[in-house]
Amino acid sequence: MSLLPPPASPMAEAEAEARDWAEMPSDALAAVFGKLDVAEILTGAGLVCRAWRRLAATDPTLWRRVDMCLQGDLLETEEAEATARGAEAMARAAVDRAAGTMEAFWADDFVTDDLLRYISQRAPSLKSLQLSLCHHVSNEGFAEAINCLPQLEELEVTFCTLHGNVCDTIGRACPQLKRFRLNERWSILQSEFAPYEGMDDDTEALGIASTMPGLQELQLIGNNMTNDGLMAILDRCPHLESLDIRQCYNIQMDDAMKSKCARIRDLKLPHDSISDFKYRAHIVSANSGSDFEVDVYDDLLDPVTEDDDADFDDIDDFDDAGSDGGMYDDDFDI
Repeated sequence: MSLLPPPASPMAEAEAEARDWAEMPSDALAAVFGKLDVAEILTGAGLVCRAWRRLAATDPTLWRRVDMCLQGDLLETEEAEATARGAEAMARAAVDRAAGTMEAFWADDFVTDDLLRYISQRAPSLKSLQLSLCHHVSNEGFAEAINCLPQLEELEVTFCTLHGNVCDTIGRACPQLKRFRLNERWSILQSEFAPYEGMDDDTEALGIASTMPGLQELQLIGNNMTNDGLMAILDRCPHLESLDIRQCYNIQMDDAMKSKCARIRDLKLPHDSISDFKYRAHIVSANSGSDFEVDVYDDLLDPVTEDDDADFDDIDDFDDAGSDGGMYDDDFDI
């Protein structure tokens, strides 16, 4: 006896072929869209038909958490610049469609002062912000934006160009901050000359200690702080449960420091492995002596492919668009 289902009738096959995907229930379609990233919605699924485009443009729940990491290209080429412009235009479109409800924005490389200002002015409810490899964000631009985001609970700044009193600025602007990551590159020169004057700096650590008493998680990979700075953090951040100070080679884990750190549930020390760190390929290699490891094909850093670049071949056509993100909002019937 055959266990295979009977062959479909010609009528059933015709009905399947004639199925109108535009009639998919909106809640089911929203669930599908929720599995896609920003680029997939704006340049793919959101353009399939009028009904799908309507949902992508009018349902703000799709844009509450926007992850655009690795939408830009880490190489300095004309193609990369076009890709970055496309990524910025998509980010603005996502902010507009969120209509003030965006809660998380994560991106790297392509973020600028102007884009960060745009986000902060239109997403005042933002609770999570992650910026990595954003060399076009200045101290001034960052400070202006962060002062508009008082509800932030999580902030990551990894391998950006911020410096000085940035931690003090963040702590005063974001009183609800619970998770903070400020990661820097520890260079070979620092390894050689850290014991000499000028190679240690507790500015950031003291800023954290004096303005972020509610922190629960703190990551400071490659920071120049000393034992004094770390002691201040441990004394003034009583709720701290997770602390990552890998590659903070000015820290000496003496008996006093070990005793202070004993209460930390999840602790990573200066010489612990960074094999699980997402941006490990961008840390200077003390072993190889290379100036800068940028392996964009690292298995932890999925590169932007030529196919991805192809999605933005016509990006120059949008440079003079009248409104931010307007390229994704042509007229359609609702």
